[in-house]
This record gives sequence, C-alpha cells and structure tokens, in this order.
Amino acid sequence: MTEPSPYAPVFFLLLRQDIAHFARRDGETVTWRFLIRLFLLTQGFQFVLARRIQEALPRIPVIGRPARRIWWWWTCRRFGAELAIDATFGGGLYIPHPYGIVVGACSVGRDVAILQNVTIGTRGDDDICRAVIGDGTYLAAGAVILGPVQIGAGAKIGANAVVLRDVAAGDAAVGVPARTVRSAHTPDIHLK
Repeated sequence: MTEPSPYAPVFFLLLRQDIAHFARRDGETVTWRFLIRLFLLTQGFQFVLARRIQEALPRIPVIGRPARRIWWWWTCRRFGAELAIDATFGGGLYIPHPYGIVVGACSVGRDVAILQNVTIGTRGDDDICRAVIGDGTYLAAGAVILGPVQIGAGAKIGANAVVLRDVAAGDAAVGVPARTVRSAHTPDIHLK
C-alpha cells in the first residue's frame, strides 16, 4: 500500500484559503451553489486551481516533474498568463481576471490580489528577480514590479504603477516610477 502524498493536506488547505478569498471578494458565503459557479464559470479561480495543481504535480514519483512542465505550458496557453514555475504563492490567492499576467521568480504571501496585466519581473538580463510580496497586498491592473523589491504586508500598488523600490507595509504606491503615499487607511474599492 502506498502512502498518501504529504502535499495533499497542503494542497487542500491552500485551495480552501483561495476559495475563501474569492468568496470574501464577491461578498458571498461558501455554499454548494457558490462552489459550482466558482469551479465551472469563474476563469480567475480556474487559473488559481490550475496553479495549485501545478504546485502539487512534482510530488508524483517519476512523472511529476515532466507533468508539471506540460501542465505549466498548457496553463500559459489556456489563460494567456504566465506564473513562473519557481514562484511561490501563499493561500488565499485571488486573481479575478488572469489575462496578461507575467510573474517571474518571486515569493507572494497570503491573501494577495493580483489583477489583469500585472508584471513581476527583472530590470535587466543580469538581474535576478526575487521580489517579495507581503500578505494582504493588492496589485491593481497593469501594475509592474521590477527587480528584487519588497512589498510590505497590506500595501496597495496602483493601476499602471511601476515599482522599482521597496514599499512599506500598509502604504500605497502610485505613478511611473511609483512613489509611496503613506496612509493609515487606503480604502479597498473592490471589497463589498
């Protein structure tokens, strides 16, 4: 008899956190009706689910790593978005519109919202992108984060902002290049 994958509990834990974040953003409670709609009709959630499956595949002996590469390729083509294989994502990942997103090697915390056309990458060919995105961060449409910057917990990156420097926890960054706007409370217009 084979042992169950040690990743299985982690996979389902992360998936539950992802579902909970989608429910919070939609102002819903998690019911069977909500789950059916989420799994069948919500492309953003389907993209997050595909990512979670991709993270679990290497645990399968022998074929896991090649299967992961194939799954990654299919996901990129299916959704028109690319999350680097070596990028890490905490639970509660919220991507409502998974189009035009390009995320390089980075570490993304829990309960992070990433909107369409967000880019997290390098500044140049010799730069190693290891951006760190803190818990509860909101990356608005078209936001660009370049280089090994750190985005603090609860920070908000405005639409089309180009972030080249660290952003402190709870701050908002806007503009090109992004400048930090310190605020004790930056309202989240996407929460109901």
